[in-house]
Amino acid sequence: MTDDRLQRRADCLAACVEALADALQASGASGEAAAQLLSQASTAVLQALRLELLLDEPVEPAADLRLAA
Repeated sequence: MTDDRLQRRADCLAACVEALADALQASGASGEAAAQLLSQASTAVLQALRLELLLDEPVEPAADLRLAA
């Protein structure tokens, strides 16, 4: 995955979290509830980006662990 592609994905996910913040404010959600939801959304974004990085990394071949006969 190129850095540009990952950055675009991060920007898109950040925009989604911002939209969630706007929706929570517009709905009149309590500050505590909004903060908890935004915290969880931010954590989910970081996990999603980490997963994309992990899935894009080349997998190194496993060491041959067969026992000699």
